[in-house]
Amino acid sequence: MKIAFFVNAFPMMSEAFIANSAAALIDQGHSVDIFGAGNVAPTGLAVKSVEDHHLDQRTVNMRWPTSHVGRVAGLPGALGTIVRKNGVAALGRLRPKIYRRSMRDLTAFYQASAFDGDGEYDVLHCQFATLAEGVIKHRKAGFLKGHIVVNFRGYDISETVAAIGPHVYDHIWPEASGYIANCDYFRRRAVNIGCPEDRIDVIGSGIRLENFPFEPATHREENHVRFLMVGRLIERKGFQVALRALAQFSQLTKTPVKVDVVGDGAMRANLESLANDLGLGASVEFHGARTHSEIADFLRRTDVFIAPSMTSAAGGQDAPVNTLKEAMAVGRPVIGTIHGGIPELVIEGETGVLATENDVDSLCAAINRLMDQRSNWPQLVTRARAKVEEMYDLDRVTQKLVTLYERTIAEDNRQPKVLQSGSQQKSQARNLL
Repeated sequence: MKIAFFVNAFPMMSEAFIANSAAALIDQGHSVDIFGAGNVAPTGLAVKSVEDHHLDQRTVNMRWPTSHVGRVAGLPGALGTIVRKNGVAALGRLRPKIYRRSMRDLTAFYQASAFDGDGEYDVLHCQFATLAEGVIKHRKAGFLKGHIVVNFRGYDISETVAAIGPHVYDHIWPEASGYIANCDYFRRRAVNIGCPEDRIDVIGSGIRLENFPFEPATHREENHVRFLMVGRLIERKGFQVALRALAQFSQLTKTPVKVDVVGDGAMRANLESLANDLGLGASVEFHGARTHSEIADFLRRTDVFIAPSMTSAAGGQDAPVNTLKEAMAVGRPVIGTIHGGIPELVIEGETGVLATENDVDSLCAAINRLMDQRSNWPQLVTRARAKVEEMYDLDRVTQKLVTLYERTIAEDNRQPKVLQSGSQQKSQARNLL
């Protein structure tokens, strides 16, 4: 199959699952092109093991000036690229009736300049639902051909819906052929806002288990307990709650702790200040963003992994985060929160322990509960590894993805579907386009 991935930018350090998925499909004999359609700069490739797939040569990151004046100035160049790639007749495809607001702000021209020839693919896979609008427009205009598959991963089904409303994706339901949610929690959320229930599958983001071999920790002589948190330093990751819970745990139990924080983001300075205020300054080390191989090294050195995700003020939520899967794969006991899709992977007392999200006392109690079960850690981490293999092994996930692609093509579900609501919903969908 010939497949196009649509992402915000590629590669992104926090989205190794995109590189893993593209490389796995290529290994199975499929062709994959990647289009970065978010007008953002890529931050780098976190998965060095896929460098030999030369994904950079298969990637086009669409960029355009942020100001309208700049877009006007650069318009002749974008038009020239469209003509060079598609012929002068292609300019007639850029019709206001199709592109609407993206015609007015000129972004349609810059995006269309990324596509060669007729843009013919078997599958147009929107890795985030927010990107589907542009793909639908370009397919209607004839710059792209193929069956549209739309993924719901996180911010697109949480923050975006909270900000714009439940009708934000009404324009997608008649156009896409298939849908994917990366956890059952997000599948149910998508169905609740109108996604056809019979056309959405749960397919998680796969991980390369060979990069995270099962190596349960052996007894160490140190008197402290080492904790690890990995992720973007943003509100939704809940690191601010975890630091407070770790300080409380250390004070109540008189247990020395060491905390490694891997990742970067807008909250880094605030988190560093919080660690000092809590008396943890000397015990917490912020390492910044790291590659997958470096994260694997951190996992092997830690005692306990914490994934304290919480619902952000903007409504953002997480599926089971990839670093949580990786910690379980390596054989480290994990603490998660009752949040989003995390309880689908972390099952209390079976594959880890859970705390109420955004609750310092509950998280402290979960840490205590896990520490009290140290004799049970070998059984706990063995079950956790098996759960990750079952749900997220990259080969298994890729086969599920290929099966969905094949079914989508065979069923040819591109015909318009009846939307669940009336004329007002349809009007809102037209306005979005």
